[in-house]
Amino acid sequence: MRRAIRRNEPIEVEGLTLYPIRVAEYEEFLTAKPAIEVMQQSFPVQLLSVPLLQALYALDYEALTRGERPCGLFYRCLLFLALSLRLGEGEEPAARVKRFRVVVDPDDPGRLKALRFVLRGEEAAEITPIVFHRLRPILAAQNGIALVSENANPDLVQAERDIAEAKGPKLDGKLDDLIAAVAALSGADEGEIEDWPIRKLRNRQQALDRAFRFLVCGIGETQGTKWKDGNPYPSIFYDRLQTDSTALISMDQFAGGEGLRAMQNQGAAAPPRN
Repeated sequence: MRRAIRRNEPIEVEGLTLYPIRVAEYEEFLTAKPAIEVMQQSFPVQLLSVPLLQALYALDYEALTRGERPCGLFYRCLLFLALSLRLGEGEEPAARVKRFRVVVDPDDPGRLKALRFVLRGEEAAEITPIVFHRLRPILAAQNGIALVSENANPDLVQAERDIAEAKGPKLDGKLDDLIAAVAALSGADEGEIEDWPIRKLRNRQQALDRAFRFLVCGIGETQGTKWKDGNPYPSIFYDRLQTDSTALISMDQFAGGEGLRAMQNQGAAAPPRN
């Protein structure tokens, strides 16, 4: 399976064929992606111990029963599955999602039992919440999505993302620009890239980015440039390992050292205990 993912090949699992999503469906992929990478540990307590697909369904179902607008993660999950299974290719996203039929517990409509759909116009198939639990890491790996550990602290993960976004430059992020740049630097044609798996495009982008950063940092080192923790791009082939959380700082760095000094002064001023 790892070899198939590395080669961007379809994977046969649970009686289904999962295909890498193609660049031509990049906009739909971005819409659906949050349902796969979502951190379930950020959900309400009553949804932490149920399978993710059931939790996504319950979030939207409970919002609708309260007359509120649903978060839409269940819809996004169905769209991701449609893209991966290549259901309704060429149709609008809403039409592709409608290819699924939701099977619920007759005694509890808030409990999802399965998703049913038809493959290739004739073959009935089903995905239960337990099956989706096994499919999710494959879907993520096929499409270059890094899943956060189930034991991770969601607040800390979000803090790291916020810090990275705040530190990073504001970029336009147009897909056309990305395709044009990768095409120019790799010798591929833009039309050809449209048929690439998204994971392949992202890997090419990261490889080119790493190569240029390695070159710039290498030139900087020859000119005497220093970094606090060493060269951030020491290799043209591999990323440098991130060992510390960017959302954590030592107490002597907090508020420029004033936080630690304030605590020390408070401790020194405290009256002795009897």
